Amino acid sequence: MATEGKLVAEKRTQLGSSHSRRLRVDGKVPSNLYGLGIECISLTVSGEVIKPIVVSGIQVCDIEIDGTEQKAIIREVQWDTFLQHILHIDFQRVDPQARVDVEIPVEIRGIVNEGVLEHVLHSVQVNCPVFKIPDKCEVRVGTLKIGAEVTIADLSFDPDVRTDLPADTVVVRVVEHQEFEIELEDVRSPVEPEVIGRKEDDGEDGE
Repeated sequence: MATEGKLVAEKRTQLGSSHSRRLRVDGKVPSNLYGLGIECISLTVSGEVIKPIVVSGIQVCDIEIDGTEQKAIIREVQWDTFLQHILHIDFQRVDPQARVDVEIPVEIRGIVNEGVLEHVLHSVQVNCPVFKIPDKCEVRVGTLKIGAEVTIADLSFDPDVRTDLPADTVVVRVVEHQEFEIELEDVRSPVEPEVIGRKEDDGEDGE
């Protein structure tokens, strides 16, 4: 599956709702490109090109403007009432060389059929491009047997995503189910049996 889209955009000099409606009739989508401290540019993109990109879930686009390509992420998409046509779309420029350190959650998929699953590592710190931050790291455990481990080396990352954790760091493991027998100590105080007919000592000698 593609992780980036490519499209050609044209600068638009006429603004306003009436002009935007005419663009949509012609199958074009009004859009804006901003970010990285550069002025915002008003653009138009092909509706036939951008709609499949958005629907597929792609977030990153290489936008060609006047022969120059810029990398951007899709920030906001406005649809019509029936979600059939894109009315407007905003793109944000990103630096393709910029990288960030982020923590991504480890998400368990499936249920082990034997033993007990120990979820050792709940998140992983990775270094990745600013436009390729993973939402999560999935670990499938349905086929794991007792004694099996999933380590950092077993995880699947995009080639641009790196982690400094040792390869043998355990993420999850399956262990045997252990039963613990708890012995309860009887801490009740002994009750002295009552002797029928015994008189209470009143502290005086009898006659």
